[in-house]
Formats: sequence, structure tokens, C-alpha cells
Amino acid sequence: MALLALVFTIAWTMMEHYSGFNTTRHDIGQYTRMVIPFVFYFLVVRAIWLQRKADGGSIPFARAVKIGAATAVLYGALSAFWFAIYAEIINPAYASTLRDFELKKLENVHATPEQVAAKMKDISLNSGGSFLSYFLLFVFMTFFGCAVALVAAFVLKKKKAG
Repeated sequence: MALLALVFTIAWTMMEHYSGFNTTRHDIGQYTRMVIPFVFYFLVVRAIWLQRKADGGSIPFARAVKIGAATAVLYGALSAFWFAIYAEIINPAYASTLRDFELKKLENVHATPEQVAAKMKDISLNSGGSFLSYFLLFVFMTFFGCAVALVAAFVLKKKKAG
């Protein structure tokens, strides 16, 4: 499932890129970028569900968590690598165009200099360009994927009748 999530991530990112959502239309991209995590979370749940189905309709909680966590860790690493390639090679202007878009939004609401500085720091940390930003992407994708896996493992666990 991690590989399927990665294929979807690459396809979706490139669709956004060619549609301009990661270049000139961040006003739309700020919403379309949220599709990727939701598909990833769905696929974490699906990985657990498929294993439960393959095991005859039951799966122990610990096994379900391991499957979900493995999916999350693998996808976290692969997606961080993909987004590094995207932001550094395919669309090196991504961070600067996003920064300009967010700055314009802040100017429109008459944000204070402190608010502007905080938002610009957040964008620099989260929108690529440094090892730390890609490492944080890995950490957060893995963490939230594991959180989804815990919930899914609890919901989907079934003990064998006996």
C-alpha cells in the first residue's frame, strides 16, 4: 500500500504541477494538496483491512499496528524523497512562489510584522529547501500514519471465534 500511495502522490503532485496549483495557482493548490494525506491515511487502513481479509477475517491488534506502521514508515521515507526531488529539481520555484502567495494573503489581512515573520518561518521550515524540512515531512507523515494505524487496528481487530 505504501507504493500505491507513492504512485498516487507522484501522479497527483504532477497533476497539480501541470494545472499550476503548485506554481501560479496556490489559491487552489492550498486545498488540493490536502488530498494526498487523506489518500495515504485511507491506504493505511486498507492495508490493515486487506491483511485481516487475507487472514480469514481476523487480525490481532499488534499485527494490525505493525502493518499500518510499516506502511506509514515506508511511505513517509518514500514521499519525503519524492517531495525533495519535486521541490529541488522539478519545481525549484515552489518554495518562493508559495512564500509570495502566503505573504500576499497576510498583507491582505493586515497581519502584524510578528505574524508575518512567524508565517514565513513556518513556510521555510515546511515547504522544502533543507534537510530539516524533508526530515520533518518524514516524521509527520510517519507519525500521523501510525496514529491512523492505531485507530484502524483497534477498529478492525477481530478475534477468531472459538
